[in-house]
Amino acid sequence: MNLELRQLIEELRAELADLPDSLAYAEFGEGAAIDAVPAGLPADLRDLLLVADGLRAGRVELASSSTLAGIQYHLDYAPDFSSIPQDRAGWLVVGVRSDEPIFMDRGTGAIWYFPPTGTEWFMSDAFEELAPDVESFVDYYLLGPGYADLTPADDRWFAFLDEQGLLDEDDEDGS
Repeated sequence: MNLELRQLIEELRAELADLPDSLAYAEFGEGAAIDAVPAGLPADLRDLLLVADGLRAGRVELASSSTLAGIQYHLDYAPDFSSIPQDRAGWLVVGVRSDEPIFMDRGTGAIWYFPPTGTEWFMSDAFEELAPDVESFVDYYLLGPGYADLTPADDRWFAFLDEQGLLDEDDEDGS
């Protein structure tokens, strides 16, 4: 994980700790101990868990090292048109967006999801890549202007990002 993103996570964690109501909409876990992170995870995900062992930001939650195994059941419900049923071992559920799974392609590290189509995700006919890797996903979609693309309406996390000046597209590197 790049140093800039690591510092941003640490700064936001400290800022949230000073806000008494922040647990209602956000929680950044402390980094996991190396031996607590499950073996065999992609390197980018391992790095994230070592910095923040679980990240809840508004309607998006990335699993902690202790909850990761418990959300893999989503793989069983992936629509047949997606590549997940044909290569279940090649995918990992890394979190949820409003109770809908966020997937990682183990081979490429890319982050994927079922975008809103007016039907439940498991009956969807669309499956799209969100970001080329976990770091880009966290930077743009969890901690930046892309959060608004993932959520149906403004919420407290969106307002927090705005207060922190993190929603300005001009400050982003285009990821």
